[in-house]
Amino acid sequence: MKQLKLPDVGDHLLLKIESQFSHEVILTSLDDDEYCAIDLKTSEGITCEDELVCCDSIPELLGEIQKHCDIYFMED
Repeated sequence: MKQLKLPDVGDHLLLKIESQFSHEVILTSLDDDEYCAIDLKTSEGITCEDELVCCDSIPELLGEIQKHCDIYFMED
């Protein structure tokens, strides 16, 4: 059985909102120990209702993002 890896800062994720609409993002840490996801195409942070989605931990960030789209971990 393959063990799941928790994504870390610098890892790439694919976020899918609908079958044909997706974003490739990179996880990043802000100066004040908050984490967010940056869209690699636009270089902008992922937003929800016009607010940047930032959280105190990566699991919390993934939980917030997962409320709005499917998350796929992109392995090397």
